[in-house]
Amino acid sequence: MNLPLPAFFNPELSSDRLHSVAQWLLDELYATEDDLSRSTDSGYTRGCTTFGRQRKRILAEALAGDHAWLGLSSSSNDIVFTVGGVPCRFSNDDPSNPSKDAVLTANRYQLDFLEFATKGEPGRFCFVIDRGHDGSAEPRVEFLGFTPSGEIACRWISDTVRVLRLEGQQLLAQAVQVSKPQVAPKRRDEGDAAPEAVR
Repeated sequence: MNLPLPAFFNPELSSDRLHSVAQWLLDELYATEDDLSRSTDSGYTRGCTTFGRQRKRILAEALAGDHAWLGLSSSSNDIVFTVGGVPCRFSNDDPSNPSKDAVLTANRYQLDFLEFATKGEPGRFCFVIDRGHDGSAEPRVEFLGFTPSGEIACRWISDTVRVLRLEGQQLLAQAVQVSKPQVAPKRRDEGDAAPEAVR
C-alpha cells in the first residue's frame, strides 16, 4: 500500500531532516556491530548497546544546537525528541509487526500532539530501525506516522546504502607541484645520418 510521506501532513517533517535522524541511528547501529563482534557478545549485548548509543547520539545532536529543527521533550530512557516541533520516538523493531512500546503506544509527551490529530491524520511518530523479519537484512529506517486509532497514515523509508569512510585520514592524496616542461628542438647524435636533401 502506497502511503503519503510525512511532509504531506506536516512540512516540518521534510525528507532531509528525517534522513539526518535516520543516519545518526544507523551510524550508531553500524559502529556497535563493528565494536561488539566477540564470541562473548550476543543479540542482547548488541541490542542494549545499540539503543544506548542511539539515544546518546540524539541527545548529543540536540544539545549541540547545530540543528534548529531538533529539540528534546524528554531525555529519559524513553526519549522523546522533536523534529520541527513534532514529538518523535525511535525503536529497533520490526515495522510490519512491532512489539516495542515506542512503536505501539504514545508517550505522555506525544499525547498533546496526538489529541489534535483528525481522523485519518497522523498524530504519533516513530523512527523504526528495520533489520528484516530475521534480523539479517541490511538495516534501514522507516519513519511511521500513526493515527489516534493506531493505523499507519504515512511512511518514509531511508535508503539502505552503508557508507564506509576512514576516520581521521584524508581520502585524497596531497597535490604535488610539477615544474613546467622544457621544450627544445631534438638534437642529432653524431651517428645519425643527415636527412637527404629534397630534390
